[in-house]
Amino acid sequence: MLRTHARPVPHLRLARRSKPINRRKPNILRRVLGAAVLVLIAECVAVALLSPRFQVKTTKVSGLKSIPLARIRAQFRVSKGQNLFLAPTGDWEESIARLPAVASVSIAKHLPGSLEVLVQERKPWASVRTKDGRWHTIDKNFIPFRVTASPEAGLLRILASDFEAWEAIPGIALPSAGLEAAQECADWISDYGKFPVTQIEIDAGSKVCLNRVGGVPVYLGSSEKTREKLTALEKLLAERPDLALKDSKSLHYINLFAADAPAIAEVLLATEKKP
Repeated sequence: MLRTHARPVPHLRLARRSKPINRRKPNILRRVLGAAVLVLIAECVAVALLSPRFQVKTTKVSGLKSIPLARIRAQFRVSKGQNLFLAPTGDWEESIARLPAVASVSIAKHLPGSLEVLVQERKPWASVRTKDGRWHTIDKNFIPFRVTASPEAGLLRILASDFEAWEAIPGIALPSAGLEAAQECADWISDYGKFPVTQIEIDAGSKVCLNRVGGVPVYLGSSEKTREKLTALEKLLAERPDLALKDSKSLHYINLFAADAPAIAEVLLATEKKP
């Protein structure tokens, strides 16, 4: 009898291959070079930190206009042998920035051993008189940084009564709600150019009044809608150009509490009085 199928082949178990063993030798040259680089870096750091060449020898202060140089130098102390790279310039900048008249400060390091202190002072914007009669020079951020017995020449004068005198702390913005309106008024006065003002008053309720040259007050009321009120004033002066020429003898006041309905109180002259 013929067989029609192949004779079964016995199962052959393949031998497992073992993982190849890494018999490569360590790269001695690479390890030596790596160690040499580390040693070189360590030597460079040691030289930078210990060498007298990188000690601070000179300190330059620039940007001062009114602040005495001695006052700046008193805020930080460079000890003898101070390393340039280890100089705590961040701490020194914070110390100098605490001065009320300083707007910003930066300290740069220059090789091999010098420091440059760049100070930016606050720019005077106005003189504000508080309830105690003292005048405080402030910048456009309403931060007082100088106290004087009289208003500084060339600055806008503001009489503020909506905060207490003790709240005028150098280096901290004045807590006056009327100052923002006063700033808008100052910008308008500068842009308009034909309405000279002697001073701006802010009462206890933060209501604003412009005192025009000649003694004529312009009452603006609350600090809300200040721009609309100034636009109404500008329109009124265009319709009545004579108002810009009147003084307190012929004009009592201009009231702009309501921007859409300005009120004018003119003095009735003797020739105009009824019999």
